[in-house]
Amino acid sequence: MASILNIVEMPMRHLSQQQLSSTAETVFGNLLGYTGDPEDWGSNIDLQPQELKVIGLSKNLKTDVIFTLDMDKLSRLLPRDTGASIGEDMLYGMLNLGDEYRFTLRLTPVLNISAIPTDYVGPYASKFLVRVTTHEMTPVGNVVLTVYILTAYYDKSEKLLYFVTNETKSDVTRWNGSASFDYTSFMTGLLTERPGKHTELVGSLLIVLGDFYGMKTVTVFHWSFTAQPVIEGIVLGKYLIFQDVKGTKIEIPKGAKHKESLTDSAECTFGGIIVTAVEDSEKAKSCPWLTDHNDKHFQILELTYLEPDIFWVALVAKTKNDYGLIVFPRIPGYLQVGSDTIPQGTRVVGIRRVIFVESLAYFADFYFWGISH
Repeated sequence: MASILNIVEMPMRHLSQQQLSSTAETVFGNLLGYTGDPEDWGSNIDLQPQELKVIGLSKNLKTDVIFTLDMDKLSRLLPRDTGASIGEDMLYGMLNLGDEYRFTLRLTPVLNISAIPTDYVGPYASKFLVRVTTHEMTPVGNVVLTVYILTAYYDKSEKLLYFVTNETKSDVTRWNGSASFDYTSFMTGLLTERPGKHTELVGSLLIVLGDFYGMKTVTVFHWSFTAQPVIEGIVLGKYLIFQDVKGTKIEIPKGAKHKESLTDSAECTFGGIIVTAVEDSEKAKSCPWLTDHNDKHFQILELTYLEPDIFWVALVAKTKNDYGLIVFPRIPGYLQVGSDTIPQGTRVVGIRRVIFVESLAYFADFYFWGISH
């Protein structure tokens, strides 16, 4: 009797694993290979999440083996609770997984880039050691690095915001995966030209772009020079959405470049910084689900011009009589979608693909499992 059960059970196990693998491939392919319905659901700020008919993260309808994902669609999946967000339950529902299956999708840049300050001008970092490794911490040599710094300061006498940046620097990592960058003259000049009690340095971004034979990664490091922490918002098309501090409306000061009526934003692109005007958006009135969500209040600003290759936006805001940065990552440094944990003892199918967001390369790791009832 036992031998008969073994004969029946082994093919059944094989069939169950084969079915799980087949379902995983289908769900993964649909999620990454299709645009969704409507196709512009990522950037269409008028679209409420429940109006999305079919979910798909592709920028264009997939016609080859390469997955290219849409930045705005990924923004709606970021772990920030906004009125534009696609939640985990909604995601499973649109993929028709019901109560049978769950998954975790992780997007990780193919290059792991870190930056360590090695010297300072006063309290401000001026030299950096940049290291590039694999995610197994193996150093990667011959990576072409392009680096620049963006610094924001507020002139209290003029009541204007300024963004300043240095010339772009380039270097190639050595055998140990490292390269050094010196911004002493830039920071010294900035502090010398803008001395005195009327100037307040707000914060800086260090932008590092790595290119390893066409496999590109961008990493942005940010820090504040004030007591205000850096706030993160989301970008949907040309719209910037961020949450007000509880009980306090965040003020956006006027910018020096567009001081007549508008404020300034710094758009980080692959070629450098572009200072663009920002204005209040009428969408704050026409999309009330975005401004008030789960007992939280949000602001919506509109970029008057959107650079084609923009991957980050930075603003300066005033909160509680102090200034701080608001940053809007348009391309994620790391993104996890789906369940946070995989149940112990569960049979799991794992799939890895290299995908692209614009020209940047990521590992897409997909873990798929069935739910026991």
